[in-house]
Amino acid sequence: MKTESLYVHIPFCDNICTYCDFAKVYYSGELADRYLVALFDELRRRAQNRYKTIYIGGGTPSALDESQLETLLQGLQDYLEHGAEFTIEANPESLKPGKIALLKKYRVNRVSLGVQTFNEDLLQSLNRRHNNAMVDETVALLKKAGIANINIDLMYGLKGQTMADIKNDLDHLINLDVPHVSYYSLILEEHTMIARESYPELEDESLGEISKLIDGCLEANGYKHYEVSNYAKLGFESRHNLAYWHYCNYLGVGVGAASKIDDRIIQNNRNLYKYLGGENIQEVSEQSQKETMFNHIMMSLRLKEGLDLEGFNQRYQVDFEKFYRKVLAKHLGHTMMIRDGFLVLSKNAYDNLNSILVDFL
Repeated sequence: MKTESLYVHIPFCDNICTYCDFAKVYYSGELADRYLVALFDELRRRAQNRYKTIYIGGGTPSALDESQLETLLQGLQDYLEHGAEFTIEANPESLKPGKIALLKKYRVNRVSLGVQTFNEDLLQSLNRRHNNAMVDETVALLKKAGIANINIDLMYGLKGQTMADIKNDLDHLINLDVPHVSYYSLILEEHTMIARESYPELEDESLGEISKLIDGCLEANGYKHYEVSNYAKLGFESRHNLAYWHYCNYLGVGVGAASKIDDRIIQNNRNLYKYLGGENIQEVSEQSQKETMFNHIMMSLRLKEGLDLEGFNQRYQVDFEKFYRKVLAKHLGHTMMIRDGFLVLSKNAYDNLNSILVDFL
C-alpha cells in the first residue's frame, strides 16, 4: 500500500501543560537548530515520495522562532504533493503575525489551535499561557491571511469544570466560526503532572449529559459529528486524521513519532539526545495480518460512517462477515449494524467501544 501521509513531530514547548504525555522538551534555540538538521536527515533517508497530507504536530511547532519555522516549512516543500492538506499545530500565544505570513507563504492551509477551554481560571490550572483575547485575535489573523481551515481543540472533564463552563465554551466557539472542532475528554496519562493530583473521574451519567450538550449544540450549528471526538462543517474533515482512522499507511518522523507501513509499526526514539545522535528508530514491530485487521477495525469504528466492509475485504483478501461471524452474531442488532456496506456502531455504543473491540481479538 502506498504511503500518502506524513507526520512531522516538533517536541519543543514554551511551557509544559499538566495533561500532556507527548514527547516534548522546553524550547531551546540551539537544540531546535540541531533538531531540524537531524529531522531532515531522517526525512532524506526514509521519505519515498510526495504526500497528500502533511501534519506538523508536537509539542508546540509554533514555539520555533521565525527563522527555524521557515527552515522547517521550506524544507517540507519537497515532500508536498500539489493540492495536499498541510496542517500545523499551534498555540495562540506563539502564533504571531510574522509566523502566520510564513504559513501562508509555504502553503500551510490548515491550522489546529490548542485552546482547551475559554475559562481562563481553568486554563491556568492546565499551565496554559494564552487568554481568550489571544485566541480571538489569532483566528482573525489566520482568516485575514486566507487560512480559513482552522481547528479548535477543546477539553471536558477538567477539575472544577461545570456544565455552564462547557456551555460558555461552546458559545465562544460558535462565535469564532471555525470549520472544525476536536473535543476531547481529559485522560489522566501516567507520566503527566496532572496524574499526580487527586482528580475526580466523570461518572457515566455526567458523560452522557456533556456529550448530549456538545453534540446538540455543534450539530445545530452545522457541524457533523464524524468521529468520536471530531466535528466538521461539510468538506472540512481532517484528511490526515482520516488516513489514521481508515488505517492507511503513514510515515512519522521526529523524536517519539510512530509510523505504520503495511504490517509494520515503527516507533521512533523518545530520547531527544539519542535522536540527535542519529538513533532515530527505537523499535520495529511486525504485526500479523490478524493484528493489523484488528487495528483497522479499532480505528475505523471510531468513525460515525463506520468500517468500509468492501474495502476491508479487498485489502486483506477475506470475507469479513464470515471471518467475524461469531462477533457479528453477538452484536448485530444490539451494539452495531451493517448499513450501506459499512459496519457502524449504534448511537449509544461508543461509550462501550473498548468492551466491544475485545470480541474482535
